[in-house]
Amino acid sequence: MDLTGYLTINGTDLWTQHHCFLAETERGGHVNMDALLRMPKAKEITTVDFREHNGVELPDNPDVKLSSIERTLQFWLSAQSAAVRLQRYKQVAALLVSGKLAMAVKNYRTYNLIYQDMPAEPEWYDSQDGSLYGVLFSVKFLEPQPEV
Repeated sequence: MDLTGYLTINGTDLWTQHHCFLAETERGGHVNMDALLRMPKAKEITTVDFREHNGVELPDNPDVKLSSIERTLQFWLSAQSAAVRLQRYKQVAALLVSGKLAMAVKNYRTYNLIYQDMPAEPEWYDSQDGSLYGVLFSVKFLEPQPEV
């Protein structure tokens, strides 16, 4: 499986550099797709409410603006040894907290994000034969100025 070019952060290809990619926990799952495609809430539009009229009055052309949005994504990182897995995990963690992130997702767009939180403990996995080591983790980001 070659996931080169599917996910880059600040120009770093996560698969090529760290064997890390956006992952789903269930076959056919779409948690990441849902988080990436979710529309942000619109900011409140100024209205005028007259008691004598039904409903409210809006500007002729309300200029809709979007609020910031939180996006929680799931990652999988793999390695051939526990030591390499830990090293890669630390490198990815350092990248994620390095400030403003330009996260480019193939066939979607580039998301300008800032790390906020790791909402759950990472889940560490070892294969029974000792040939594969992985970690599944979720990260909550803020997109301060979202686009559609």
